[in-house]
Amino acid sequence: MRIAIDAMGGDNAPGEIIAGALESIELLDDKDEMIIVGPQEMIEPQLPSEKSRKGSISIIDAPQVIDMDEPPVESLRKKRKSSIAVLAKMAKHHQTDAVISAGNTGACVAAFQMRM
Repeated sequence: MRIAIDAMGGDNAPGEIIAGALESIELLDDKDEMIIVGPQEMIEPQLPSEKSRKGSISIIDAPQVIDMDEPPVESLRKKRKSSIAVLAKMAKHHQTDAVISAGNTGACVAAFQMRM
């Protein structure tokens, strides 16, 4: 199973999101993959080295962020490389089996309605 996670969604992102992803990967099977989506330069320093990681973790760079107070549709149109937009595109093209985001709810709903 491929699970894509929005690193920039929720409070204290990306630190808390990445910490939770690293904790939960221990519950997955060896064949499962965790895909962390967000600004690569913010994610990489928070991941342990590949040698010390358990399970498969990859990063998809999504350099733009939609903040909680931004208007959903307008933000998606302006920020096509946001983590939420990238997650929706990945789901549309069957590049992931599950998507998790604690980000802007309106933007999440709009992204999936517009792209699915």
